[in-house]
Amino acid sequence: MKFIPTPKSTTHSLTPTLDRLERDVHLKVFFAHIQDQEDDIPKLYVIKSDWRPNTIQIPPVFDHRLNNFQSSLKKLFKRRRGKPNLLPFQERVLSELVANRNLLFPDTDKGLGPCAVTYEQYVQDGLQHLNDATTWAPITADEAVALAVSLEAQVEDWLKTHDLALSEMETKYIRNHMKANRKDPFGYFYLLYKIHKEPISTRPVCSDVNSLLFGLGKWIDTQLQPVAQAQPAYFQDSFALRSMLMKLEVPPNARLFTADAVGMYPNIPTEPALAEISQYLREQAGVKFNHYDPDALIEALEIVFCNNVVRFGDLYRKQISGTGMGKPPAPPWANIFMAIKEDMFYPVFQAMLIFYKRFIDDIIGLWLCDPDPEEDERLWLAFKANVNNWHGLQWIFSERSFSVDFMDMTISISNGRIETTLFEKKQNLYLYIPPSSAHPPGMISGLIFGGVLRIERLCSKKEDVDAKLVQLYHRLLRRGYTPSRLIPLFVKARANARLYLARSERGHALVRAERKHAARRRVYFHIKYHPQDPLSHEIQSLWHQHVANPPDRLPLPTLENYQGGKVPIDQLVIAYSRHRNLRNMLSVRKLTNRGREVSSFL
Repeated sequence: MKFIPTPKSTTHSLTPTLDRLERDVHLKVFFAHIQDQEDDIPKLYVIKSDWRPNTIQIPPVFDHRLNNFQSSLKKLFKRRRGKPNLLPFQERVLSELVANRNLLFPDTDKGLGPCAVTYEQYVQDGLQHLNDATTWAPITADEAVALAVSLEAQVEDWLKTHDLALSEMETKYIRNHMKANRKDPFGYFYLLYKIHKEPISTRPVCSDVNSLLFGLGKWIDTQLQPVAQAQPAYFQDSFALRSMLMKLEVPPNARLFTADAVGMYPNIPTEPALAEISQYLREQAGVKFNHYDPDALIEALEIVFCNNVVRFGDLYRKQISGTGMGKPPAPPWANIFMAIKEDMFYPVFQAMLIFYKRFIDDIIGLWLCDPDPEEDERLWLAFKANVNNWHGLQWIFSERSFSVDFMDMTISISNGRIETTLFEKKQNLYLYIPPSSAHPPGMISGLIFGGVLRIERLCSKKEDVDAKLVQLYHRLLRRGYTPSRLIPLFVKARANARLYLARSERGHALVRAERKHAARRRVYFHIKYHPQDPLSHEIQSLWHQHVANPPDRLPLPTLENYQGGKVPIDQLVIAYSRHRNLRNMLSVRKLTNRGREVSSFL
């Protein structure tokens, strides 16, 4: 679904690209005399601005160089017919699929590839969730609109009440999102298909990015994340988990186990969760955490989690219990809710739990078995019962064993140590983007470098690393890549991975700092990639010739603005974006123009 059909014609209008580049250069020049300082404003709250300096505030030499660069570029970029990367029959099939109102192509859960369902089946599957009266309440379109008006007023009241607890940037960010989303203020309900489950089921998701409360939800997320990440069971990702596991010395009577929550998000009851989390936040404010105002945060939680309204076609539903998956603060909310329970049961079973971690709705642990089998079974059953005694949230536990599959790893006990290798679901189709897709050329490099580093970091044994690298290589061959293209990339990727793994934490920090500094001394040439456009090195050559280092002229970084500041531009980066892919063409969130309204299926 990530495949990009080649656009019908090449890029011929550079006006938006060159205008954006000119503004970026002018801003660098205008502020060149201001000492480079770390920006303390979180990127989340940086609101796009179209402000630019007046031309008279920029020394003419910069526009002279830019004009020469632009004139040369326009000679390169001519409108030409794009060479298609689909055969005529493939283009016809794609057109028919796009026009087919009775067929939908939703994503599958766990990234296992695309699937196809009929419109009727999709609607019926969605209604199975939305008709659950314990979770969703039906409301009319007029009631939904009235609620949106009321919610905006509530948020405005909240902003005024807690003005002192919010920065000016935070307030502006929340208001801007409400204004931008006012015309269509609701989240959209959609499904992911769990094709790895038997029978196949669906995961309900709320696309919240365009909802009225999205900005407030993002603010809550920034407040809750430090709290969630401070919990004892928290870990960031597979790499962090493996690092913890590698430090363990495993006793002979220890066994691994996992547990998976049953529909965690929809089964977290809203009112009890709000009460538990609110109490925790109040108790820990000023004790363990100093970054939030408990009154402001708790009131915001109530607004967001008690007013989730979604659209599904022409239907509107208000969530009366459960957590909307897809809402920004849902992960830390769920993490903290379960962490409160963990603080209760962990001291009771600490002697048996020599290792215990959780990634939202997935638990992994090491259980120290009692020498007496009957006592061990009693303790194990008591532990599971205790975990499952938390406001109705249920967990399915694996058997205790020497090896478990968890997230993207198979984790095993061997000779008193932990070993890991990659775990991949059998349904994975390995649909890597083929070379014929109209993607920027750096795509395959990033895929291989990232894939190789992941293998090197997650596999304990050299033979596993080698086997997984060979697998990746052959999977890419089957997608159409040639050995001559792949082998040099794999060689470079392995060298890069080894360099990364050999680097100390301090070394990683220095590299990050260097990259951050270099990023502040770049300007960007933003353009959508087309395979028949001039190559990036041609653009770079013209930039070097006309702007960065023209013959017999001073290099760009040595030029000064009117206040005597040297211009911090060392590099032009060609920042490619992409055209529409198959997912954009075929996947849907808004069920419109299907010939039959969703409400007719009730």
